[in-house]
Amino acid sequence: MDTLGIVILQYNTPEEVTKNFQAFKKAELPRKTHFVVVNNGGNNANKKIDKNSYENFNVEFIDIPNKGFPQGNNVGISKLNAKYIAMVNPDIEVNEKTIRTLINYLEKHSKVGIVSPRLIYPNGQTQDNFRVFPRTADLVIKRIKFLRKMFTGRMRRYLMWDKDPSKNEPVDWVTGAFQVVTRECWEAVGPNSEDYFLFMSDLELCRLAWEKDFEVHYVGEARAKHNESRLSGGGIIDIFKKKIMRVHIKDAIIYFKKFFGKKIPPKSPSAQKKN
Repeated sequence: MDTLGIVILQYNTPEEVTKNFQAFKKAELPRKTHFVVVNNGGNNANKKIDKNSYENFNVEFIDIPNKGFPQGNNVGISKLNAKYIAMVNPDIEVNEKTIRTLINYLEKHSKVGIVSPRLIYPNGQTQDNFRVFPRTADLVIKRIKFLRKMFTGRMRRYLMWDKDPSKNEPVDWVTGAFQVVTRECWEAVGPNSEDYFLFMSDLELCRLAWEKDFEVHYVGEARAKHNESRLSGGGIIDIFKKKIMRVHIKDAIIYFKKFFGKKIPPKSPSAQKKN
């Protein structure tokens, strides 16, 4: 068994994958690390990755039709036999200690099933990749600018604005841009739900982890750069103009229908604060 399996799911972004690999080359990785790069419907994107960027790595390349983010990651993970499974977006650049810090954390905390590092935008701002379980209105407010200004208190709670981003601690859920899952947790709560196309599968995975007595932790001492272009921000007009906004709404409806009337996991941080 490998120590670490890493899935990089791309959609026609070979330049980003090249930079991703170049960062991994400088990182402290377990000797037995297996990469799987999934080309999710891109135009020969895997063949356009700079071969020098992954030289001496154990890398497997897969080309599949684009049936969504969860399905693409599931295909990649199905090729892995590893103690730890990482799902890493192609626009992530780890530093030397990112992976080692996350694995060490998991080894020291046996109850933790999912971790995510501190993600930092190129401008130095910390991404809000740690959140509480949302209520329906939270997702609507977050994506409409004037509502965000009207309901800052609600956004402060949902996006955990008062959290110290350098602190390691349990959180309700972490976004799917960079998640590391233990094999034990994955076998208990995986695979990613393919009910969704792009959003919400990361939220559901973390929710199921808490339900199965695995903790989800944000590890602030581990850092990575995230060269992200925001996918879902905008106003009301954008809901009608942007396909990505409509996909987000559809996925959110699926999630809230699935968990309608169900209480959040009792051991999750949000539930503990209510007690």
